[in-house]
Amino acid sequence: MWTIIALIIALLFGCETTPTDDPKTFRVVSYNVQNLFDATFDGDEYPEYQDPKRWTERSYRMRLETVSRTLSDPKLGYPDIVVLQEVEGDRVVEDLLKGRLAYRGYRWYATATAEGSAISVAVISRHPLTGAATHSYDGGRPALEVSVETERGAITIFALHAKSQIGDYEETEAKRLALLRTIGAAAGERTLSNILICGDFNENPDAVWHTQGVQTALVHVAHPEAERFIESGSLPVTGSKAGMHPQWFYSAYLDEPNGLTGSYSYKDSWHQYDQILAGYRLFDGLGWEYDDFVVCDLPSLVDSDGRPRAWNLQILDGVSDHLPVMMTLRRR
Repeated sequence: MWTIIALIIALLFGCETTPTDDPKTFRVVSYNVQNLFDATFDGDEYPEYQDPKRWTERSYRMRLETVSRTLSDPKLGYPDIVVLQEVEGDRVVEDLLKGRLAYRGYRWYATATAEGSAISVAVISRHPLTGAATHSYDGGRPALEVSVETERGAITIFALHAKSQIGDYEETEAKRLALLRTIGAAAGERTLSNILICGDFNENPDAVWHTQGVQTALVHVAHPEAERFIESGSLPVTGSKAGMHPQWFYSAYLDEPNGLTGSYSYKDSWHQYDQILAGYRLFDGLGWEYDDFVVCDLPSLVDSDGRPRAWNLQILDGVSDHLPVMMTLRRR
């Protein structure tokens, strides 16, 4: 199931202004906001959010304000597109867009969720979305595809939230592989578009080097088994901007000079789960081109040790256990 809606909201406060678009840049942020549920009980929520004494309309509004303030922080540069993971559904996105994000020009959105799932992926945009679709596979969360038309060609964005690594590794990896196989097939039909694949992959881009032969959803093209795994559905990734193949996707984490650590910390280790992968047309010297990728460790999002200031339902404090990541494209 998918939803695409345009929200036209009157600006009520004269001091708030919509950012002026820079026609030479296009920024995309991907952010896992960690369990952003509304306060209406539907039955699919995680158990801890089904207690009306713990999770109320007031605490929900507080979280909305925190997330909205983060996404509208000038340090993010008012990205053109924001891809969200772990939002409950349409109501949450609509409520986000009724606040300060509306003043920043975010008026269009699309969501996708699996039947009976507690959480959705969503895309919000400061530009009209010219199309939206979902891509599903058996037993997993669907990917959301949206398109934005620009003067320098269409930009196609695939939004995903892959299966976590909780449980048997080979079983969960099979679901991540099925999702990336599905997205890769859809991306292969968009050869004339500038493609970005964004979201929480729940997998590092170099995972194939650490699995003792188990096929991974993402496979580094330099791995000895890369060709075989790609033929079986793995999505090929590289850290080199030169010599991009039409099937490959660039991962800035694999580009060693970038020195990127990660966006998610678990048991004192950093992980590179939050990713934006760039397709080969963003390196062909025509139209939109890849420019930069950063982990957005804003002071408001990290603790004193630099790790994400995770949302804590028990004390109603924190932001998210993930940091947002941002990719910038530029016109050549």
